[in-house]
Amino acid sequence: MTGNLEIVPIRKEDSSELTCVMTRAFDDDAKRHLGEDKGGPPGYDDGSFIARWAFHKDARCYVARLGRTMAGAIIVFPGAGRSVLGCIFVDPGLQRRGIGEALWRHASTLHPSRSWKLETPSWALSNHAFYEGRLGFHKAGETRPGDPRENQFIFERSC
Repeated sequence: MTGNLEIVPIRKEDSSELTCVMTRAFDDDAKRHLGEDKGGPPGYDDGSFIARWAFHKDARCYVARLGRTMAGAIIVFPGAGRSVLGCIFVDPGLQRRGIGEALWRHASTLHPSRSWKLETPSWALSNHAFYEGRLGFHKAGETRPGDPRENQFIFERSC
């Protein structure tokens, strides 16, 4: 399904549309895993997350488009030997079609690293399955064990 998928660096004019995609993706996770209508990191639904992190001087952000449709994005922070996958999301209506994997392959090919790290909410079970089953990460720790709402799982991947 990724035949006409285009992955390109983010542009300022992508911010509004990408915020809508991010909002749908994070709210869908909150609904499926928490039973709540809304949920995501600060600024995920008002554009400030994208403004702060996608355009951060140390970040590289790539957006995926299927034709004219904004499908998702990845934000990475390349480092000397150790890089961080800051965020990856795909519009819920387009998930499970290889777009997330394509975004990862694109970013990790452009920014090769000996190891990668990421954090994701402990309650986001579909994220865990994606990172472990599809991208080859493994759970390496937790930030706040015992606090199910605030705990983040730390995943790592060695290349």
